[in-house]
Amino acid sequence: MSSREPFYRVWARELSPANLTPGTFVYGEQAAYLRKLLPAAVEEEEKAGRPLQLRPFFLFDKDWPEILDEAQSPDMFLLTTRKILVVYFPEAEEDDPQLADRSYRQFLAPYEREIERYFASPAAGVFILTIYPGRLKKGNKLLDFFNKLKTSSGQQVKLLEMKTPREPELAAWVYEQLKKRGKKTSPQAVSRLLEAAGTDLLLLEQELEKLSLYSGERQVVTEEDVLTVCAWQKTYDRFAIEEALESGSLEEALNITARFLAEQPDVSEVISFFAGLSRYVLSLTQAKFEVDRKKVPVKEVFKKLKPQLREDWSLFDRKLEAFAACLRAFSQKDLDNLVRELGQVDLKLKSTDLEAGILIETFLVRFFQLRDKKIA
Repeated sequence: MSSREPFYRVWARELSPANLTPGTFVYGEQAAYLRKLLPAAVEEEEKAGRPLQLRPFFLFDKDWPEILDEAQSPDMFLLTTRKILVVYFPEAEEDDPQLADRSYRQFLAPYEREIERYFASPAAGVFILTIYPGRLKKGNKLLDFFNKLKTSSGQQVKLLEMKTPREPELAAWVYEQLKKRGKKTSPQAVSRLLEAAGTDLLLLEQELEKLSLYSGERQVVTEEDVLTVCAWQKTYDRFAIEEALESGSLEEALNITARFLAEQPDVSEVISFFAGLSRYVLSLTQAKFEVDRKKVPVKEVFKKLKPQLREDWSLFDRKLEAFAACLRAFSQKDLDNLVRELGQVDLKLKSTDLEAGILIETFLVRFFQLRDKKIA
């Protein structure tokens, strides 16, 4: 059994005020989780009678000369108070491989000398945490600068990479967070949470807080709680129906649909349910074209469809295998026909008084006839 210290304890220790150096550069997919860790650390310091100010700066709003001036300016009213200045690089709204290079050129390169001069003789009691919310590969100019700064400043600067944990580590973190709230849960509930919400620790922490409140006096948080409470609850049936379409049975898909309709959903919710079913079939159709015609590997297509699943997760392997098997079960002609039928059902749902259950169930029967034809 590995004795390696859990990632969340390593981060908490490295970012505790007692271990901070005058400068810390934090980067990685989970760097934004500092927004949760830092306020908690400051609160602990204040409880212990060690005042500590926390001041954020955003590089699209403030430049380095202003930030360094703030670091060197004593507070005339609070001379003994230590300060953490948190400097944020902009976050990407979507996957942007050029963001790090642009961030370096725009927000760092013009001020390298000023930053180097400051850390040659940093202000006492002031800690500057610089946050880049994303991965940085070896050789990136942004990462190279802070590595050189660490050496030239005589170790006044340290670097911390906050990578996304592996699946077992992330699951252990979920259990730990629930334990702090006096709760337990099952592996099935954890898997469902991670599958739907992904790996973002800030989002996961929000969902765990809601689950804790929802479960009330019950000690165990169930899979049903996860499906009911979490931020994606309106799309819960899409996840369930997708699993049935991919690796389940017609009976399972019909039962999911019946349970959904038994709750007497309004028209918009029915449309949303059907849209989730449609999105899966459409994605399968596009994937079939890319794999068969453009010769794109199945794994590459799957990763684009499921960006929230990490490749080193067992869940990734299970879902990939099910997706690949479902893809093999259909011909391109089968899927093209299903897409045309989807359009017809969608039109009838929106323009006629035909019962939604009959329309959706008829389509499901057709889908499974085609999917399972090679098995029969």
